[in-house]
Amino acid sequence: MPPLLQCHRISHAAGTKSLFKSLDLTINTGDRIGLVGHNGSGKSTLLSILNGSDVPDEGDISRNNDLHLETVEQFIDPALNDFTMLEALSEKLPAEEQVSQQYRAEQLLNQLGFSEQEFGYRVKDLSGGQQNRLMFARALILEPNLILFDEPTNHLDLKTLLMFEQYLKSLKAAFLLISHDRAFLDAVTDRTVFLRDERFYPFGMPYSKARIALEEHDEAARAAREQEEKDIRRLEASAKRLATWGKVYDNEDLSRKAKSMEKRIEKLKDEQTFVSRGSGLSLSIDVGSAKANRMLAIEQRDILAPDDRVLFHIDDFIIKPGDRVALLGHNGAGKTTLINRIMSAYEQNRDGDVIKFNPQCDMGYYDQEMERLDGSLGLMQTLRDQCGGPDHNLKGALIKAGFPYKDMDKKVEVLSGGERARLMFLIIRMNQPNFLILDEPTNHIDIQGKEELEAQILETNATVLITSHDRRFVDNIAERYVLISNGKLQEIHRPEIFYDMDSPTAIKTDTSRKEEKPSAVSGEEDILARIVELEALLEADLARKPKFQKPKRQESWRAEIEKLSGELS
Repeated sequence: MPPLLQCHRISHAAGTKSLFKSLDLTINTGDRIGLVGHNGSGKSTLLSILNGSDVPDEGDISRNNDLHLETVEQFIDPALNDFTMLEALSEKLPAEEQVSQQYRAEQLLNQLGFSEQEFGYRVKDLSGGQQNRLMFARALILEPNLILFDEPTNHLDLKTLLMFEQYLKSLKAAFLLISHDRAFLDAVTDRTVFLRDERFYPFGMPYSKARIALEEHDEAARAAREQEEKDIRRLEASAKRLATWGKVYDNEDLSRKAKSMEKRIEKLKDEQTFVSRGSGLSLSIDVGSAKANRMLAIEQRDILAPDDRVLFHIDDFIIKPGDRVALLGHNGAGKTTLINRIMSAYEQNRDGDVIKFNPQCDMGYYDQEMERLDGSLGLMQTLRDQCGGPDHNLKGALIKAGFPYKDMDKKVEVLSGGERARLMFLIIRMNQPNFLILDEPTNHIDIQGKEELEAQILETNATVLITSHDRRFVDNIAERYVLISNGKLQEIHRPEIFYDMDSPTAIKTDTSRKEEKPSAVSGEEDILARIVELEALLEADLARKPKFQKPKRQESWRAEIEKLSGELS
């Protein structure tokens, strides 16, 4: 069967910045492709070229005559704001079918988790996650055979994300999607294309395996480049020696050999193995340290909504220095409300009766809406206000964080989401807090940024309280997990307890009384199955880089394996 779409050596630039050169890409029926790249690498521009809304500067695109392509953008068309949800979906159908085929629109909205009551909601009143699902429905209603997705998981809560995963797994259409969610990419794709260094690095495997293959490729490229440079230096020394001897001894044969060797050297330089430059951006944090037995303590507290409705109750919640705690719960459960209460108490009354801080606690806060940044201020003035210090230090810090000198007075309000995130983390790094509260810190950063942030947190031994819908980020960072569920804040021993609550195939059960110890197993087959499961968890964790491993959980798994093995014998 011929390909649905093919790119032939396409190149494109944004102004004076080259985004990519001589790209080749083939999309076949049934392909499930993840497109990965750092912010600003040109991924969204490439999607615009693939769907025909933009044209490449060079190269061409071949499209199958039977191609029916739809695109799910990052943001919904503002022209739909005053439509109801059902009207916005039916509008995609041919005018003569919008009434007779309305049942199809209703069925599709039901399949995507919308209630009949929500059909009448205005588009402008929908949440970000609801708008994402509506855009997906608008793509599906015409039954395309290829769909392009531009970061479809942005603004989705975990429940919607898992539903979306299941839908994509059963989707018959081919798709190419841009995403920074590593677990999502692993779940729904079987091919990965990295857009980096203005070129493609394609791999016929999901993201995590492809990332390992890319690292192996980079390591081999570095080794080859080092050997090539060593050979070139040796030949340059030999050519120089021959040229000198040719002059000293007036020997034309030696001079001719020297020139021949110099030509060979130039050819070798032209053919040197390419080594990746990386993204060229840096995302880092520095934190101070504190000597204390606890950083934060909350006892016997109801957390109230703005309308004084009780969201949940806290019996006892303590965070000690060095703890990395993930705060889990559904959208609306009260995660951000709790964080707001903590920050309000920190800023107004650190010695309060209910929320207490260690006197050495120095808080750094990343709010998901980044409302603490004044959009009317420039970059330099923002750092002056929030960090202080001489201007030459502030300018150097901005340049190191990837902001060029010409943008020093650029207003915060015109920055992209990724640029604002880098500015927020720069402020944290310069202030060196010893306790970080990170509310959805991965929303606006690419995969490389997430991995840099993970590494920085782990290397600094920071005390951290995080909320995130990015399961891989939570798994890599957190060592403790607290869940808001059934009107209470409770500690759980593994995040899968929360994830399983939202699994489309999960049977909802009350885990509140079972989460402090591993599930009991009985019978030889059950014991063997549990041992296999534990060994797989242990093997997977040991395969990760040492800084991402969980020694405490490894110890717990080994102990349970030993106990179960003893029962078998």
